[in-house]
Formats: sequence, structure tokens, C-alpha cells
Amino acid sequence: MPNYPSSPARRLAFAAIDRGLLTWRFARLGRRFMRVQGRMPKLALPETYYDWMQWRKVFDHNPLFVTLSDKLAAKEFITSRNSDLKVPRVLWVGKGTDAIPKEVLRGNVVVKRNDGCNRNFFIRAGKYDRDELAQTIRCWRSERAYGRKDAEWAYGQIERRIFVEEMLGNEDEPPVEINIRAGAGKVSYVSLLLHAKTDRESLIYFSRDGKRLGVEPAPGVTDAELDAIALPEGYQLAVAQAARLSQEIDYARFDFYWSSGELFAGEITIYPASGYGIIPTLKLKEDLIENIMRVWDPRNSWFLSTPQRGWRGVYRRILLDELDRRGSAVIS
Repeated sequence: MPNYPSSPARRLAFAAIDRGLLTWRFARLGRRFMRVQGRMPKLALPETYYDWMQWRKVFDHNPLFVTLSDKLAAKEFITSRNSDLKVPRVLWVGKGTDAIPKEVLRGNVVVKRNDGCNRNFFIRAGKYDRDELAQTIRCWRSERAYGRKDAEWAYGQIERRIFVEEMLGNEDEPPVEINIRAGAGKVSYVSLLLHAKTDRESLIYFSRDGKRLGVEPAPGVTDAELDAIALPEGYQLAVAQAARLSQEIDYARFDFYWSSGELFAGEITIYPASGYGIIPTLKLKEDLIENIMRVWDPRNSWFLSTPQRGWRGVYRRILLDELDRRGSAVIS
């Protein structure tokens, strides 16, 4: 049975917070969540992983999240924690196409925006349409802050820049992307992303120790094809690095690339899938969420571990009391 708040007054208080937030400031978030999950999120007293991710957007404005969500600042964070861990080299940073030196674009490179995702322009062997690149960047610059429609707070705090980064691997041997969910120095599970950003994009899920948990094949890709994929040599190294990088963070997704026998750190994602978590196989989804919540204790979050002012301070104390009474961040 659900473990409801300990008093009628608290039930009313949590209900009022939810109603106020979802009616006014975060109405769009509520509608999007309803479309995906079939219900409204519980923001004031979260019950599930999905609720907690929405709660993180609304309440947990950890200043470190801004650093980690900025692709350029995240590189500095990673190398400051482990100078031996490689990151793809940045070849140029600026705000528009006119200033990019032509020689920077002559090889295999990626032009990126430092906030958000899917803001990439790939150039191989220096072949590209400069007008197309200029138009792409103009579109990026004209966009409103990334993540605004889903209330992903950290992205809105980033100073937007354009940068050029070396491209890892090649068309014949692309890098293997290793995505690791971790928090407070503990790893939840790992996924291998294959054929990224193509119509064959597929995922294989593994436990920390490399046990296969399941697959998410793209249309036309068979389970047998994915079963033939072996763990990359750098798997355990990536797991160890994710545990190390997550020590200051209650929960995030840490991306790595295994390319030409070397491990490279990629991005750090604070709002994976914006907290909606769409995975087609229900049983697999339930297993992965359970793995996450064994690692992620929101009581370690910045909001709940740092004194807050005004009504937020009162709310923090009540929420912590309810979580301690419940004995868990999730309701089973």
C-alpha cells in the first residue's frame, strides 16, 4: 500500500504545492508528462523515478548542474577530476561561422553547440556546404534556451557558444558509445549505444559487472545481431571512471567512447530522456528503473542536503521527514 503523508495537514500542503506548480509555472511540463506517462507528475512528494526527475527540474537547482550540462565546462570538470582521462579535443570556440578558421574544418570534425543535445554538424575530410553550416548555426542561435519546454533548468543558465571538436573514429570503424547511470560513486547500469544517430540506432543494456540485461533494437535490427556484439575492452575502465566522476553528484548519465583502443569521456547528462524514460519493453524498463533507484537517493541531492530559505526551507524539512518516515525515496 502507498505510504501516504503522516497527517491530513501535510497531505493538503503537498497537494497544494502540486496544484500550484502544475497549474501555473510548470503547466507545460505537466501536460508533457501526462502524454507520456498517462498521469500528472507528483512534484511535492515524488513516488517514482519519473516523479523525482521532474522534481529535480523544479527544485534541485544545483549550481554544479550548469557546469555539467555545458559541454565545454564539463570537459574541464572531467579533466580536473582525472587528468589522465582523455576527452575529444576542442579545436575552436566562438559564437558564429564567420570566425571559424577554414583550416579547422578541413579534417574529420564536429561543429557543436555547447548546450542541449542533437546540435551537431558533422564534417568528414573537410567536405561540407558552408552555406548549410551557416544556416544551421543561425537556426541554433535563433532558438530559445534548450530544455525550456521541459523545464530543464540547468540548460537555461549556460552561456551559448559554438565549438569545433575532433571526430573520433571513422565511417568504417565508428566509436562505441558507453552510457553509464551512476551517482554518489556507485554505478547502476550500463548501455552500449550502437549506430548512433542513424535509423539502426540500438541499445544493449548491461549490469555493472557486464551481465547482459536486455536489448532495444531499432526496426530491422534483430536480437541476434545485438547478441553478437561483445563488450568493448574499455568497459570496466569506463565503469570505474563513471564511479569516480559521480562522487559529487547524486545521479547522472556519464557518456564514454571506446575508439581505436582508447577511452574518451563524453557528455554528462543531468536530465536523461528529460525524465520521461521511454523504453519499449515494460519488464526491461522496470528492471532498469529499479537499478537506478538502488543507487540514486534524492536525499543526497543539493536541495535536500543544503539549507534553503523561506518556504523552500520549510518544504525541505517536511519532505526529508516524510522520506525518512517512508524509509525510501520511492513507493513500492
